[in-house]
Amino acid sequence: MRRTRRRTCAVPFLAAIVLALCMFAAATVATAQTASTQPPLKSVHVDLNDTAALRAGAMHFMHQCLACHSLQGARFQELAAALELTPEQIQSRINVSGLGLYDTITSPMPAQIATQYLGVAPPDLTNEAGLRGADWLYTYLTSFYVDPARPTGVNNVVFHNVAMPDVFAGLQGLQSPVTQSGYRNGQRMPIAVGVKPLTHGSLSAAEFDRMAKELVTFLYYISNPHEQRSHAIGVWVLAVIGLWTILAYWIYRLFWRDVTRPSGPRWWSR
Repeated sequence: MRRTRRRTCAVPFLAAIVLALCMFAAATVATAQTASTQPPLKSVHVDLNDTAALRAGAMHFMHQCLACHSLQGARFQELAAALELTPEQIQSRINVSGLGLYDTITSPMPAQIATQYLGVAPPDLTNEAGLRGADWLYTYLTSFYVDPARPTGVNNVVFHNVAMPDVFAGLQGLQSPVTQSGYRNGQRMPIAVGVKPLTHGSLSAAEFDRMAKELVTFLYYISNPHEQRSHAIGVWVLAVIGLWTILAYWIYRLFWRDVTRPSGPRWWSR
Protein backbone atom coordinates (compact mmCIF):
# COMPACT_ATOMS: atom_id res chain seq x y z
CA MET A 1 0.00 0.00 0.00
CA ARG A 2 2.79 2.43 0.79
CA ARG A 3 4.51 1.87 -2.56
CA THR A 4 1.24 2.44 -4.42
CA ARG A 5 0.71 5.74 -2.63
CA ARG A 6 4.23 6.90 -3.43
CA ARG A 7 3.79 6.11 -7.10
CA THR A 8 0.41 7.86 -7.14
CA CYS A 9 1.93 11.00 -5.57
CA ALA A 10 4.86 10.98 -8.01
CA VAL A 11 2.64 11.03 -11.12
CA PRO A 12 1.36 14.64 -10.66
CA PHE A 13 4.88 15.79 -9.83
CA LEU A 14 6.31 14.31 -13.03
CA ALA A 15 3.38 15.69 -15.04
CA ALA A 16 4.09 19.17 -13.68
CA ILE A 17 7.76 18.91 -14.67
CA VAL A 18 6.86 17.77 -18.20
CA LEU A 19 4.33 20.61 -18.56
CA ALA A 20 6.89 23.18 -17.38
CA LEU A 21 9.47 21.88 -19.87
CA CYS A 22 6.90 22.05 -22.70
CA MET A 23 6.00 25.65 -21.80
CA PHE A 24 9.68 26.61 -21.67
CA ALA A 25 10.29 25.04 -25.10
CA ALA A 26 7.28 26.83 -26.59
CA ALA A 27 8.46 30.17 -25.18
CA THR A 28 11.95 29.58 -26.58
CA VAL A 29 10.57 28.82 -30.05
CA ALA A 30 8.34 31.91 -29.98
CA THR A 31 11.30 34.08 -28.96
CA ALA A 32 13.46 32.66 -31.75
CA GLN A 33 10.74 33.34 -34.31
CA THR A 34 10.60 37.04 -33.38
CA ALA A 35 14.30 37.54 -32.62
CA SER A 36 16.02 40.47 -34.27
CA THR A 37 19.66 41.48 -34.29
CA GLN A 38 20.18 44.86 -32.62
CA PRO A 39 22.96 46.93 -34.23
CA PRO A 40 25.43 48.50 -31.79
CA LEU A 41 24.91 52.14 -30.84
CA LYS A 42 27.55 54.84 -31.06
CA SER A 43 28.36 56.62 -27.82
CA VAL A 44 27.96 60.38 -27.47
CA HIS A 45 28.59 62.69 -24.52
CA VAL A 46 25.97 65.38 -23.94
CA ASP A 47 26.99 68.49 -21.98
CA LEU A 48 24.08 70.84 -21.29
CA ASN A 49 26.52 73.40 -19.91
CA ASP A 50 28.03 73.80 -23.40
CA THR A 51 26.11 76.89 -24.50
CA ALA A 52 27.91 77.05 -27.85
CA ALA A 53 26.81 73.49 -28.69
CA LEU A 54 23.23 74.28 -27.67
CA ARG A 55 23.17 77.37 -29.86
CA ALA A 56 24.65 75.53 -32.84
CA GLY A 57 22.25 72.63 -32.32
CA ALA A 58 19.29 75.00 -32.26
CA MET A 59 20.44 76.54 -35.53
CA HIS A 60 20.87 73.09 -37.11
CA PHE A 61 17.38 72.10 -36.05
CA MET A 62 15.76 75.28 -37.35
CA HIS A 63 17.47 75.00 -40.75
CA GLN A 64 17.57 71.21 -41.23
CA CYS A 65 14.67 69.71 -39.26
CA LEU A 66 11.93 72.28 -38.67
CA ALA A 67 10.66 71.95 -42.23
CA CYS A 68 9.14 68.58 -41.24
CA HIS A 69 9.47 68.13 -37.47
CA SER A 70 7.95 70.13 -34.63
CA LEU A 71 8.85 70.69 -30.98
CA GLN A 72 5.40 71.42 -29.67
CA GLY A 73 6.49 70.84 -26.09
CA ALA A 74 8.74 73.92 -26.23
CA ARG A 75 8.36 77.62 -26.99
CA PHE A 76 10.86 80.00 -28.52
CA GLN A 77 10.80 82.17 -25.40
CA GLU A 78 11.96 79.20 -23.26
CA LEU A 79 15.15 78.87 -25.31
CA ALA A 80 16.45 82.28 -24.23
CA ALA A 81 17.80 81.20 -20.83
CA ALA A 82 19.44 77.97 -22.07
CA LEU A 83 21.05 79.62 -25.08
CA GLU A 84 21.95 82.76 -23.08
CA LEU A 85 20.28 85.00 -25.63
CA THR A 86 17.79 87.81 -25.25
CA PRO A 87 14.24 87.37 -26.59
CA GLU A 88 15.12 89.74 -29.39
CA GLN A 89 18.15 87.65 -30.35
CA ILE A 90 16.00 84.49 -30.29
CA GLN A 91 13.62 86.07 -32.76
CA SER A 92 16.35 87.38 -35.05
CA ARG A 93 18.86 84.49 -34.92
CA ILE A 94 16.99 81.32 -33.98
CA ASN A 95 13.35 81.72 -34.96
CA VAL A 96 13.32 81.35 -38.74
CA SER A 97 9.67 80.26 -38.87
CA GLY A 98 8.10 83.68 -38.49
CA LEU A 99 6.13 82.56 -35.42
CA GLY A 100 5.75 84.64 -32.29
CA LEU A 101 8.10 84.51 -29.33
CA TYR A 102 5.55 82.71 -27.15
CA ASP A 103 4.41 80.27 -29.84
CA THR A 104 5.31 76.60 -29.73
CA ILE A 105 8.02 75.46 -32.15
CA THR A 106 5.82 74.08 -34.91
CA SER A 107 6.71 72.86 -38.39
CA PRO A 108 5.07 74.74 -41.28
CA MET A 109 4.42 71.45 -43.15
CA PRO A 110 0.83 70.19 -42.80
CA ALA A 111 0.57 66.59 -41.62
CA GLN A 112 -1.61 65.69 -44.64
CA ILE A 113 1.06 66.76 -47.12
CA ALA A 114 3.78 64.95 -45.20
CA THR A 115 1.70 61.78 -45.15
CA GLN A 116 1.02 62.08 -48.87
CA TYR A 117 4.69 62.34 -49.86
CA LEU A 118 6.41 60.38 -47.09
CA GLY A 119 3.74 57.84 -46.26
CA VAL A 120 3.68 58.86 -42.59
CA ALA A 121 3.54 62.15 -40.70
CA PRO A 122 6.96 63.13 -39.24
CA PRO A 123 6.87 62.71 -35.45
CA ASP A 124 7.16 65.53 -32.97
CA LEU A 125 10.68 65.45 -31.53
CA THR A 126 10.05 67.03 -28.14
CA ASN A 127 10.61 63.78 -26.22
CA GLU A 128 12.57 61.84 -28.84
CA ALA A 129 15.91 62.01 -27.01
CA GLY A 130 14.22 61.18 -23.73
CA LEU A 131 12.41 58.15 -25.14
CA ARG A 132 15.20 56.65 -27.23
CA GLY A 133 18.33 58.06 -25.59
CA ALA A 134 21.13 60.29 -26.84
CA ASP A 135 23.23 57.37 -28.16
CA TRP A 136 20.37 56.06 -30.30
CA LEU A 137 19.62 59.51 -31.70
CA TYR A 138 23.29 60.15 -32.52
CA THR A 139 23.60 56.76 -34.23
CA TYR A 140 20.42 57.43 -36.19
CA LEU A 141 21.59 60.82 -37.49
CA THR A 142 24.93 59.44 -38.67
CA SER A 143 23.83 56.05 -40.04
CA PHE A 144 21.80 56.59 -43.21
CA TYR A 145 22.92 54.40 -46.09
CA VAL A 146 21.99 53.88 -49.73
CA ASP A 147 19.19 51.34 -50.27
CA PRO A 148 17.70 51.28 -53.79
CA ALA A 149 14.82 49.12 -52.57
CA ARG A 150 13.40 51.97 -50.46
CA PRO A 151 11.16 54.72 -51.95
CA THR A 152 13.51 57.42 -50.66
CA GLY A 153 16.61 55.51 -51.81
CA VAL A 154 18.04 55.27 -48.28
CA ASN A 155 17.68 53.23 -45.13
CA ASN A 156 18.99 53.49 -41.59
CA VAL A 157 21.03 51.18 -39.38
CA VAL A 158 18.96 51.60 -36.20
CA PHE A 159 15.60 52.33 -37.89
CA HIS A 160 15.01 49.71 -40.54
CA ASN A 161 12.77 50.84 -43.43
CA VAL A 162 12.75 54.42 -42.20
CA ALA A 163 10.46 56.79 -44.12
CA MET A 164 12.67 59.84 -43.60
CA PRO A 165 14.90 60.80 -46.55
CA ASP A 166 18.59 61.45 -45.94
CA VAL A 167 18.47 65.23 -45.54
CA PHE A 168 22.15 65.20 -44.52
CA ALA A 169 23.40 63.57 -47.72
CA GLY A 170 24.72 66.86 -49.09
CA LEU A 171 26.65 67.55 -45.90
CA GLN A 172 27.81 64.07 -44.98
CA GLY A 173 27.87 62.38 -48.37
CA LEU A 174 26.37 59.01 -49.26
CA GLN A 175 27.19 55.88 -47.28
CA SER A 176 27.00 52.15 -47.93
CA PRO A 177 26.00 49.60 -45.27
CA VAL A 178 28.33 47.31 -43.36
CA THR A 179 26.41 44.08 -42.90
CA GLN A 180 26.71 40.85 -41.00
CA SER A 181 24.53 37.76 -40.78
CA GLY A 182 21.75 38.18 -38.24
CA TYR A 183 18.03 37.88 -37.62
CA ARG A 184 15.07 40.10 -38.35
CA ASN A 185 11.68 38.87 -37.16
CA GLY A 186 13.12 35.39 -36.83
CA GLN A 187 14.43 35.26 -40.41
CA ARG A 188 18.17 34.94 -41.02
CA MET A 189 19.41 37.67 -43.38
CA PRO A 190 22.17 40.29 -43.78
CA ILE A 191 21.74 43.00 -41.16
CA ALA A 192 23.27 46.49 -41.42
CA VAL A 193 25.35 47.08 -38.30
CA GLY A 194 27.31 50.11 -39.51
CA VAL A 195 28.13 52.34 -42.46
CA LYS A 196 31.16 53.31 -44.52
CA PRO A 197 31.67 56.37 -46.76
CA LEU A 198 30.61 56.10 -50.38
CA THR A 199 30.89 59.74 -51.52
CA HIS A 200 32.14 62.96 -49.95
CA GLY A 201 29.87 65.72 -48.67
CA SER A 202 30.44 69.43 -48.18
CA LEU A 203 31.60 68.79 -44.59
CA SER A 204 34.49 66.68 -43.44
CA ALA A 205 33.81 63.64 -41.28
CA ALA A 206 34.88 65.55 -38.15
CA GLU A 207 32.73 68.57 -39.01
CA PHE A 208 29.64 66.49 -39.64
CA ASP A 209 30.25 64.49 -36.47
CA ARG A 210 30.38 67.74 -34.49
CA MET A 211 27.17 68.94 -36.14
CA ALA A 212 25.39 65.70 -35.23
CA LYS A 213 26.56 65.97 -31.61
CA GLU A 214 25.36 69.58 -31.40
CA LEU A 215 21.95 68.60 -32.77
CA VAL A 216 21.70 65.73 -30.28
CA THR A 217 22.69 68.11 -27.45
CA PHE A 218 19.88 70.51 -28.40
CA LEU A 219 17.26 67.75 -28.71
CA TYR A 220 18.39 66.27 -25.39
CA TYR A 221 17.91 69.67 -23.76
CA ILE A 222 14.41 69.93 -25.26
CA SER A 223 13.55 66.54 -23.74
CA ASN A 224 15.13 67.43 -20.37
CA PRO A 225 14.84 71.22 -19.99
CA HIS A 226 14.96 71.14 -16.17
CA GLU A 227 17.74 68.57 -15.71
CA GLN A 228 20.41 71.06 -14.61
CA ARG A 229 18.06 72.79 -12.18
CA SER A 230 16.94 69.43 -10.79
CA HIS A 231 20.54 68.40 -10.16
CA ALA A 232 21.27 71.70 -8.39
CA ILE A 233 18.15 71.49 -6.21
CA GLY A 234 18.73 67.80 -5.51
CA VAL A 235 21.96 68.52 -3.63
CA TRP A 236 20.15 70.91 -1.26
CA VAL A 237 17.23 68.50 -0.83
CA LEU A 238 19.61 65.70 0.22
CA ALA A 239 21.38 68.10 2.60
CA VAL A 240 18.07 69.10 4.24
CA ILE A 241 17.04 65.45 4.57
CA GLY A 242 20.38 64.65 6.22
CA LEU A 243 20.04 67.53 8.70
CA TRP A 244 16.45 66.56 9.48
CA THR A 245 17.53 62.97 10.14
CA ILE A 246 20.14 64.18 12.65
CA LEU A 247 17.61 66.50 14.31
CA ALA A 248 14.95 63.78 14.51
CA TYR A 249 17.40 61.37 16.12
CA TRP A 250 18.47 64.03 18.64
CA ILE A 251 14.80 64.73 19.56
CA TYR A 252 14.23 60.99 19.89
CA ARG A 253 17.12 60.61 22.32
CA LEU A 254 16.07 63.73 24.24
CA PHE A 255 12.48 62.51 24.66
CA TRP A 256 13.23 58.95 25.73
CA ARG A 257 15.99 60.01 28.10
CA ASP A 258 13.50 61.03 30.82
CA VAL A 259 10.99 58.25 30.23
CA THR A 260 10.88 55.77 33.13
CA ARG A 261 10.66 52.25 31.90
CA PRO A 262 8.88 49.75 34.19
CA SER A 263 10.98 46.94 35.54
CA GLY A 264 8.06 44.59 36.11
CA PRO A 265 5.83 42.80 33.62
CA ARG A 266 4.03 44.86 30.97
CA TRP A 267 0.39 45.70 31.41
CA TRP A 268 -0.66 43.54 28.51
CA SER A 269 1.01 40.46 30.01
CA ARG A 270 -0.82 40.72 33.33
